[in-house]
Amino acid sequence: MLPDLLSRFPPTGHLARDVDTLLAAHGRERIREHVPRVAGEARRLATRFGVDPNRAEVAALLHDVGGIFERGEMVDLCLGLGLGVLPEERQVPLLLHARLSEVLARELYGVTDAGVLQAIRFHTTLHGAPTPLDEVVFLADKLEWDGGGTPPYHAALSRALEGGLEAGTRWMLGWMATPEARLLLPHPDLKAAWAQYGIAHP
Repeated sequence: MLPDLLSRFPPTGHLARDVDTLLAAHGRERIREHVPRVAGEARRLATRFGVDPNRAEVAALLHDVGGIFERGEMVDLCLGLGLGVLPEERQVPLLLHARLSEVLARELYGVTDAGVLQAIRFHTTLHGAPTPLDEVVFLADKLEWDGGGTPPYHAALSRALEGGLEAGTRWMLGWMATPEARLLLPHPDLKAAWAQYGIAHP
């Protein structure tokens, strides 16, 4: 997998363009449109809340590159890379796209910043010990979701962020625990985040 991608898509040093090229080549137009919006939002949130905007932008640009792979091959890809696969991830393989994004960020784009890699890995679910960078990328992904149009919670989340980054994160996690979120199933990392923020969940 990785040698083929490296030979076909060698990094040029211009990350945004490289990611766009990779997504375009794999026909991932929805992700291709989503990623730059998330990167812009991550930079805005980072600047607002005292987080390094450059690190936030890098994580946001790379957060969905694992989406180039078909859902049906994600489990086998992760197993082949020596990554453990949880039962919930077998049931909903799309949950693995963030772990594959982390691998590509490190192996294809040479990202060595552990904090950036962590923010990529947990951008969908967050986890039990998040950093401000994790929260920024998580919220940017939700504010600029890939569901088309404006998220139904956008105004409420924006108001919650007036109370700070942690307040916004808690609000978003709380919304994800409601029926409106329509989660297929909660990932263990999401359950850990709920516990960390004191959110009751199903």
